[in-house]
Amino acid sequence: MASSEYNYDESGETWPFFVLALSSFILLPLTFKYISRILSNTDSTKVNESIKGSIRENSESLKVPNLSEIKSFQSKQKSSKIFNKTLLVLVIGWVTVLYIAKAYTKEADLTGLFDPYAILDVSFTASEREIKSHYRKLSLKYHPDKLPKDLTEDERNAAEQAYIKLTSAYKALTDEVTRENFLRFGHPDGEQPTTHGIALPQFLVEGKYSSLVVILYFVVIGVLLPVLVGKWWSNVKSHTRKGLHVDTAANFVRKFTDRDPAKVITPDVVLEYILESEEVTQEFPKLSQEQLKSLVYDHLNRKFDSKTESDKVKLISKLPFLISGLIDIAIVFKHHETVFSAEDLKKSIVQAVPTTSKYQDLLQLPFVDPETVVNQPIKKLGKLFAVSKDEAKKALGITKDADLERALKVAEHIPTLRIIEAEIKVPGEEDGSVPPHSHAHISLKFLVKSPRIKSCPDIADERLKDEETLEYMKNPLIVNEQQPQLPYSYAPYFPQAFRNSWSCYVIAQKDNKLLEDSTSYILENADLTDLDISQDEWIKGTDVKIGTFKIQLPSPTGNVGQYHYRLVMKNNAYFGADLDIPIDVEVTPLSIGKSLAGIKKQMEKAKQEQDSDYESDSDSDISDPEEDSLAGAIAALRGANVKNNTPKKSKGDDSDEEDEEDEDVFTDINTDTEDEGDDN
Repeated sequence: MASSEYNYDESGETWPFFVLALSSFILLPLTFKYISRILSNTDSTKVNESIKGSIRENSESLKVPNLSEIKSFQSKQKSSKIFNKTLLVLVIGWVTVLYIAKAYTKEADLTGLFDPYAILDVSFTASEREIKSHYRKLSLKYHPDKLPKDLTEDERNAAEQAYIKLTSAYKALTDEVTRENFLRFGHPDGEQPTTHGIALPQFLVEGKYSSLVVILYFVVIGVLLPVLVGKWWSNVKSHTRKGLHVDTAANFVRKFTDRDPAKVITPDVVLEYILESEEVTQEFPKLSQEQLKSLVYDHLNRKFDSKTESDKVKLISKLPFLISGLIDIAIVFKHHETVFSAEDLKKSIVQAVPTTSKYQDLLQLPFVDPETVVNQPIKKLGKLFAVSKDEAKKALGITKDADLERALKVAEHIPTLRIIEAEIKVPGEEDGSVPPHSHAHISLKFLVKSPRIKSCPDIADERLKDEETLEYMKNPLIVNEQQPQLPYSYAPYFPQAFRNSWSCYVIAQKDNKLLEDSTSYILENADLTDLDISQDEWIKGTDVKIGTFKIQLPSPTGNVGQYHYRLVMKNNAYFGADLDIPIDVEVTPLSIGKSLAGIKKQMEKAKQEQDSDYESDSDSDISDPEEDSLAGAIAALRGANVKNNTPKKSKGDDSDEEDEEDEDVFTDINTDTEDEGDDN
């Protein structure tokens, strides 16, 4: 049995690589996370960016009273993202890695490895003749009798060692016994002693410094590692997956569980819930609930106090995140009234307008005088563009023509949606029918409209059809990401950049509740080029951009009958852009003839797209479509059978397979039809 021994790294050839590998294992993911955080927050300090990106309002010209506090908050936020403990750890870590790599690493010594092919400089497939030829050439170079006489003692010893290794390599490839040893033990001399390398010098392990190594090991393994893991686990345990403190989430759950059904949840009530959150109380331990509420109301009414402005800006920046957390929990309880109040509160905070005002559409514009706005009849942005500029100036309380132009410029670039189609569809059903128990989705076709535009253009039906590619059939929601992302909202009084979007909620009219397993669907991609279109081009309609948004229903459609839904779209940043759309759908029976015709048609279409053939037999009208084909995707959405791409059986089994396939296809269709007939 081979002996074993421990080899210490006395020459320092191994431990630098061990340290570099361990350090890189820690530093690389930490560096990636740090850079990602910096890049993701690059735009978060941008305020007053236009709604379209073409208007960049200057906060100084808007005369924002708390501009200095906003800039100070942004500067601190930016600094905290860059200059923090993580940066210090990264700097020290990478400096140490570079120093060790430059000062201590050496070229790896591979002399202990025995590779006869490399020693003889031949390929792995070399013939015996080639091996002998290379051996003769090298032996003339390294043979002791052929060495020059002017070599030094070290050079002569190195040449002799090379000749010995050369001879061993030759025998390992030509001599049967030596070759057997090489194949079994990896060395021509047979089994070699086993060595275990330790990437530390011997004096650190067995010398007078060994106690220091033990102490260091105890500190790292017994103290530092448990502290880091405990801190990480404590943070994970104290926050939800979306970053909400667990005590805050628990408080929201209690509020909804103990809620009085007769109590109306208004934006002010939602604000009270939010101000009780753990994130707020920990950040402002010296402020009471009334003081916190007073700060928020000062922001909504655009009142400024230099003594409390810093706390107000810090508090306001936290509220949208907490409101979103409350909305997520309210959706679970199906409290859509609470959800809508929370969405309205979020908009009020972003735009700094009162939650109960009827003039919120106008108050979100720059340069307006609130006292003048609330004492005149115009309330909507569309009406503002229907009057003369003098009347608009009077309605907004603006004295300068330049300020009026900028206010109207902002108003006309607030995006609103004109819905031109809102239907429930099933992929593959070209006639728009919805079979029972199918995976359907809400399909929205819309135009992005400026408040200054009147009427709606006529859109040809051909432009409303989706291209049913194989990817679309598998996932219709893929079209949501094929449009440009919406820009940041215009919010000069909010201290952070806030991206515009619509949150969509589906409500069943039957019980006036959110659908089972419902969630908020976010419309955050839409083309805004039509905001600059002229009235004539808009009416013509040939160049307008048609937006598409798909919402997957959380469960398959029910039995045959009529179903009524309500789609509510709440804009998260602008007043006057919300929508409430009724959607009705009739689930119809799937007839045999229609089913077969539809599947055949989709199979023909799949042949053209994929240039592939379906296998069919003369005794069978149609077989189950393959699961990775277009027809297979349609059949799966309908709940029908699909066929795996498995090898065919022998001819003796063909008739049985054909009978089973025919029986499966027609049995499924007939069974569904009978059930649907009973329902009718």
